Amino acid sequence: MAAEVTASTTTLKLMVENGIGKSGQPLYATRNVPSISPTITDDDALDIGKDLASLQTHDFGYVQRVNTVNLREA
Repeated sequence: MAAEVTASTTTLKLMVENGIGKSGQPLYATRNVPSISPTITDDDALDIGKDLASLQTHDFGYVQRVNTVNLREA
């Protein structure tokens, strides 16, 4: 039986650098921004993430996009 997929929400996870590990690699902290419209483009998600991360005292690392979908029987 096929599944019907409906986009529900998107969460942006802002990864900000909050230290340096023993090997010199950056360590990251996560700032979650929930309830973003799932229709947002990847470019807009990145721009929003960078803008919000600029409000942090830590340096911006990258943005993770987490999409949630609802599955129902078709």
